[in-house]
Amino acid sequence: LRNILSVLRTAGTVKRDNLEASELLLMMRTLRDMNMSKMIQEDVPLFLSLIADLFPGIQADKAVFQTIEDAAEVVAKERNLQWKEASEWAGKVVQLLETYYVRH
Repeated sequence: LRNILSVLRTAGTVKRDNLEASELLLMMRTLRDMNMSKMIQEDVPLFLSLIADLFPGIQADKAVFQTIEDAAEVVAKERNLQWKEASEWAGKVVQLLETYYVRH
């Protein structure tokens, strides 16, 4: 239940940034994006199924932070990390950023 206030605040911010978008779509995206980083891999399919049941027929793209993803790729290449072979890292970088936005 602690998460409810954070979800509502974040959903309000998202709505103010996207006045024309459907509130259901924005709420679904907010719930999904705020909680995915906290899930262990085994729980992700169940969580996504619950979200799909709560918001039937709504499919939202994940938030894209292209500047952040590009910067992370540059740093990975500088450190000889295999960025392209580990695409899930880009998702984790975005999840970390979204967690930061929720907390600050």
